[in-house]
Amino acid sequence: MPEYQAKEYVIRPVEGDSQIELIIYGTNGLRWEFGIPYSKTTGRYSFEEVHVIAMDFGQELADKLTDEIDKLVEKLVAQ
Repeated sequence: MPEYQAKEYVIRPVEGDSQIELIIYGTNGLRWEFGIPYSKTTGRYSFEEVHVIAMDFGQELADKLTDEIDKLVEKLVAQ
């Protein structure tokens, strides 16, 4: 288990691109940034690094982030 945790995170669409930005701020002062491309047609997205988040911060956070990304992509595709 790492000696740090996720203090907070931000999930938002990248303006002008079919991509979601995920930023995680750790309790150790570091910041992790991910770009998650998605299809505006199908709503499918590619987030291969989710296993890294599960290893670094735990499966609970990885599941929570995946749920939030699912909802955001669904909302963006519906627009």
